[in-house]
Amino acid sequence: MRDLVVEMRKAGDEAVAGDMGRVERMLTNQLMTLDAIFNNMAQRSHRQDTFKGIEVLMRLALKAQAQARSTAEALAVIKNPMPYIKQANIAHGHQQVNNTATHTPSHSGIRSHAGNSETEPNKLLEADHGQRLDIGAQAQAGRAGEAVAALG
Repeated sequence: MRDLVVEMRKAGDEAVAGDMGRVERMLTNQLMTLDAIFNNMAQRSHRQDTFKGIEVLMRLALKAQAQARSTAEALAVIKNPMPYIKQANIAHGHQQVNNTATHTPSHSGIRSHAGNSETEPNKLLEADHGQRLDIGAQAQAGRAGEAVAALG
């Protein structure tokens, strides 16, 4: 029991240090074992005379196959981890997100849009600097819908 605890602690220390070799070997062995179980159950189901016997063995074979696929995916994630993306530009419809380096007139250097921390005033809300547009003004009535009349 003491040797088992020593080996488990050693395996844990390796994983913490980033050495996943032992885990990769374990997953590879599990994958091969599950594949062998799948093949064995599929072949045994072929020799069955009753539908019930075929069904039970094929159900076990397909469960082993699903576990083998899951193990292969886990091994692939360990071998090829997904990169961490710090910024996601998700555009809906006809939007375009440009994160290229641009030259801004206020700075002589080149800056990217993602690094901007200053907010500029919204030019759509201001006609002149310091004067707001009158959003409460009534619009003049138009004659666009004259052809439509109320039904009696």
